[in-house]
Amino acid sequence: MGKAEGVGTERHGHVTALSVAPEYRRLGLSRKFMAWLEQVSDENYRGYFVDLYVRCVNTAAINMYEG
Repeated sequence: MGKAEGVGTERHGHVTALSVAPEYRRLGLSRKFMAWLEQVSDENYRGYFVDLYVRCVNTAAINMYEG
């Protein structure tokens, strides 16, 4: 689930929740969703960035998002 928020140079996309069932992990679905959200945020809302929060113990997600 994602949303657009902010005004001016603070306008951006925000990921509220992203969950992938275990049997569908490691297929690139999260990466595809994030790329799509970046595109939608830019094209439809003129967002400047996309942000999200990840639990510090979720090293797999942190590595993916840092990449």
